Amino acid sequence: MSALQPSPALAKLLIALGNTPQETTLDELFELLGLDQEQYILTRLVRADAILADFGVDAQPKLQDAPLDGTVLLRIENGGSLTEVNVAQCLAVGETAMQEFKSTYWCDLKRRLHQPDATPNQLRSDGVKHAALKSLAGLLTTGGGTLFIGVSDDGEILGLQPDLEILREGRRSIDQLINNIKTDIAQRFRDGNTVNDYVRVEAVAVENKHVLRLKVASRRTLSFLASDEQDHRLYRRQDNRTIPVEIYELEEFQTWRREHILTGQQ
Repeated sequence: MSALQPSPALAKLLIALGNTPQETTLDELFELLGLDQEQYILTRLVRADAILADFGVDAQPKLQDAPLDGTVLLRIENGGSLTEVNVAQCLAVGETAMQEFKSTYWCDLKRRLHQPDATPNQLRSDGVKHAALKSLAGLLTTGGGTLFIGVSDDGEILGLQPDLEILREGRRSIDQLINNIKTDIAQRFRDGNTVNDYVRVEAVAVENKHVLRLKVASRRTLSFLASDEQDHRLYRRQDNRTIPVEIYELEEFQTWRREHILTGQQ
């Protein structure tokens, strides 16, 4: 089945997908692809699936499995190639509302500095991990963005070795670290298995050290994160920091999201 010529709206979506996954509803997608609303829903689903495949776009969940009144996440699987050069360019921008740096995922570097004899397991900090997951939560609710792990606040490349040393002997690989992050997302977020669809984790070597880039897509549904000490809470990005959304702020925050975040997705 041949690909159709992209309309201006579809071309805009494809360009955006080159940078980050995008959310849409089935009705919005059908309209974007110019599908006849009089056709049977199954016919439109099959046609939409074929068109997306022509453009190398993957849908999660698959269109045939998507709820009719829910959302699907679209992404180009080979989009946004990760290289040392483009990572260095991103780091040079510094921390912003859409970009955050974390020195480590687990390792408490301050404790390591003051307790050089501490074992790797003693340096493992749930507070450090929660800070990284909190940044993900904030990005999910305020338009998406990127989290780099293995990078100091001022953009210095630190690498992943402190975190890798915390993994059990014989399992100290970057792939295992990524698997642990994905597991933590699944367990700590209220609907973590779905949240994992919105986070892509990749490793790249920069200055002979490895860092992780977590690309976070914007999500219409609010994303609630729990810790060992606290039940699920809502977070947002504000300038270059992540802050909690208190219960008394929720209504105003939702209004702000509709005006500044969700409008651009519809």
